[in-house]
Amino acid sequence: MLTSFESDKQQILDRVDLVSLVSEYVALRQRGQRWVGLCPFHAEKTPSFTVNPDMGIFKCFGCGKGGDIFTFVQEKERVNFVESLEILADRAGVELHRRGDVNQNQNDGASRTEVAKANAWAASLFQRNLADPKLGESTRAYLENRGLSPETTATFGVGLAMGDDDSLLNAANKDGLSVQLLIASDIMRRSEHGNGRAYDTYRNRLMFPIRDMTNKIIGFGGRTLGDDPAKYLNSRQTPLFDKGRSLYGIDLARESIVSTGRVIVVEGYTDCLAAHQAGFTETVATLGTALTLAHVDILRRYCNQIILLFDSDQAGDAAAERAIKVSIPRCVSVRLAHIPEGQDPCSFLGANDKEVFVDVLNAAIDALEFKWQLTQRRFNLESSESARREAILDFLRVVAEGMSTGAVDAIQRGLLVNQVAHLLRMDSSEVNRLIVGLSPRRSQDDSLSEPGARAGSNRREMPSSSEHAAWTRLLEVLLIEPGAVPEIGLLPDIESMTDERDRRLAKIALALKDQLGEFRLSDVLARCDSPEDARRAGVLARVGSERGNYVATATLAIERILCAREQNELEHRKAALLGEGLEEEERTANLAAIYEAAKRRGHFAPRHASSSESAMLTQKRIDPQKAQKP
Repeated sequence: MLTSFESDKQQILDRVDLVSLVSEYVALRQRGQRWVGLCPFHAEKTPSFTVNPDMGIFKCFGCGKGGDIFTFVQEKERVNFVESLEILADRAGVELHRRGDVNQNQNDGASRTEVAKANAWAASLFQRNLADPKLGESTRAYLENRGLSPETTATFGVGLAMGDDDSLLNAANKDGLSVQLLIASDIMRRSEHGNGRAYDTYRNRLMFPIRDMTNKIIGFGGRTLGDDPAKYLNSRQTPLFDKGRSLYGIDLARESIVSTGRVIVVEGYTDCLAAHQAGFTETVATLGTALTLAHVDILRRYCNQIILLFDSDQAGDAAAERAIKVSIPRCVSVRLAHIPEGQDPCSFLGANDKEVFVDVLNAAIDALEFKWQLTQRRFNLESSESARREAILDFLRVVAEGMSTGAVDAIQRGLLVNQVAHLLRMDSSEVNRLIVGLSPRRSQDDSLSEPGARAGSNRREMPSSSEHAAWTRLLEVLLIEPGAVPEIGLLPDIESMTDERDRRLAKIALALKDQLGEFRLSDVLARCDSPEDARRAGVLARVGSERGNYVATATLAIERILCAREQNELEHRKAALLGEGLEEEERTANLAAIYEAAKRRGHFAPRHASSSESAMLTQKRIDPQKAQKP
């Protein structure tokens, strides 16, 4: 019988489709019975990440990560098993049994699930404020003046935070939410002065809920509606929110990014809304930060072209330099498009037809070329040769920094060097020499810190002995095709398995076989108490399915296990013969057992001991013929 905890896990496994879950993070393409895409856990240029929906597991052949839906959520969301269980239970509509320490929150503060619920509550309150005929009247007029329709603001869940300190606190008290949870979610903050009174984080602000790709609200951005010097205010770091890893609008833009093969990146929330309203639904916004490697890692799973929009030469220079540094290691194309001076994308789209914006996008140029154009303007204004040389070296330093990571292979490096050499009208060998000289030194630890760069990360675990290898083969078959394994009573004793993790999996699988006869991998995963065990089960099942020939594999594995044990017993008896204190009968019995085992294994001819055995027996003064059966 499944425990209530195992039953909860099984319900989640039955209800959550792995392909749908992973597709919220990775652009998957079907190949036969499997789905493939770029790995969400390390940087790669060609897809090595696979999802097997029939087995309910994923595996990356580049970095080695693999497992089931729980493992995926743990790895992707950086949570423990309990929190992954809560996230998936909420998704599947499964009410978890709250008994024992398995489902208890293991964090000192609020869990991700609790923060998400608090955020959803606050977003609903902000939206009601904006929709209120009196409270939201002036804010709705502001949005209308910006050219944003009620339909667009409703799609993005835009809301209004009132101007007083206690509106959220009063509503929370009414709805039964604790101040501690609201503070953990950064919806409220505690004063650092006086009595440490709690107050609303967002006051008199236009509120933009920030969602992840699963449509979960992870934080907020608030634009002041008054004279607050902080024009924009974003959520602080929480268990859910990391500004440098989040993109506004990604939940609504993902499908369009995949279909168009590109993403448009803007800076402001209203810029993103205006672009979507105009039909450019592949648009996202950074949250007051420059484009980061984490942003590129997210976007490159859905497309290979990023278009950055900027509104001034100074902003374009900084954007180009940053784009070069983050795009080269990730092998993506980043192009820069210039909005006419003095306008942001929101105002530009409000004042021009859609076709004019298309022209702006079509005029986007490669980040390297754009940076070089700005460098040319700079050194053309310089009169001295040394100043012009320094400007060129500054450009090459930016390129060298981007190329200094271990993620740039020889082919990519050669293409980049040729591109830079063409821009500079220099010999490629000279450009390469300069880049090498300007590249920052990287320690071995730095190189190993690159995603997917760990030596041997893709190597399969090697068995410690022939018996261990045989047990691994048997377990592979047992997990993927239990019907091919003989009756439990005919199997060797699993307590002799040296790998504790495999022994735990074998116990689960054999118990299921005893109870059900046939079972699924998901049944095993439901009973795994640790993500490491689940990950190991997924790997073994995948390898077993690739190996095939289940009955023959299981039969041979059992024979090898028994043979290995017999050999161990043989060695034990040999060692005993060399020991002291054995009675004559014991020595004779040991020798007889050795002879019979060796005869079966063909190690020496019948009725004749090997030279080494004879020497041993002579030393012990035992007649070899006494140990032979007539």
